[in-house]
Amino acid sequence: MKDIWKIFKELVKSWPVVQRIARYNNDQVYRQNYLGDFWHFADPALQIGIMILMFAVRGGGDKSNPNATGLAGYIAWIALGMVTYFFMQSAMQKSAKSIQSQINMLSRMKFSLSAIPMTEIMTELRRYFVMLGIAFFAILFMNVKPSIYWLQFIYYFFAMLIFLYALSLVTSTITVLVPDFYNAYVAVLRVGMWVSGVIIPVDSPNFPLLLSNILKLNPLYYIIQGFRETVLENPVWFWHNITANLLFWGIVIILLVVGAHIHMRFRNRFMDFV
Repeated sequence: MKDIWKIFKELVKSWPVVQRIARYNNDQVYRQNYLGDFWHFADPALQIGIMILMFAVRGGGDKSNPNATGLAGYIAWIALGMVTYFFMQSAMQKSAKSIQSQINMLSRMKFSLSAIPMTEIMTELRRYFVMLGIAFFAILFMNVKPSIYWLQFIYYFFAMLIFLYALSLVTSTITVLVPDFYNAYVAVLRVGMWVSGVIIPVDSPNFPLLLSNILKLNPLYYIIQGFRETVLENPVWFWHNITANLLFWGIVIILLVVGAHIHMRFRNRFMDFV
């Protein structure tokens, strides 16, 4: 707990610099292109559009999905899930390599190494908010009305950020110590969409019960499903599923404890491994 407390103090102290670096990263990505930020959003938008065309017609007739009625409901269901997953996937991938790729530059700025992964997570937020705005705009035209349940979007959003940071402490440290880990990690993330309930409703009665229970252990599923149960049809308050809440936060605490411990133990030697 001592390591966790120290890391969070460093993160709070470095927060203004984290925001400046995130803005700088966003400004530099497509600076040389004529269309600029368009390319920042074109890739995920294209992938979401393709997935909707591939699965919407087939999945739109699945009446067992409580959060999606008909084709229009399924389009909203899959769009919200994919926007959330693409943000988490990109944030997880980039934050895992953040210390290894930026330590030489940021170490000269006396910047806290524990805050480096957060810079990549914050960098991805701008694209996420734009894509989320488009998804919300579409949802409002699909028989879904704003309700008081939408307030718990804040809970799932911060739960997502805390999970991503806790995971990044582990993955960014291991990537420095064992570079081959990153390639295996990226390979796992490529198949993550298929095991996180992004496209297939794993809680459907038509889904194998044992496999459904296993996939629900995935923290990504908890976050994606939480957003859906907040915004879409038949919303549910997050505290109604105590078991899922305890499981998710238990995983987050374990990641924080492990990540903070190995980060603090090895960070004075990071330069030796890079």
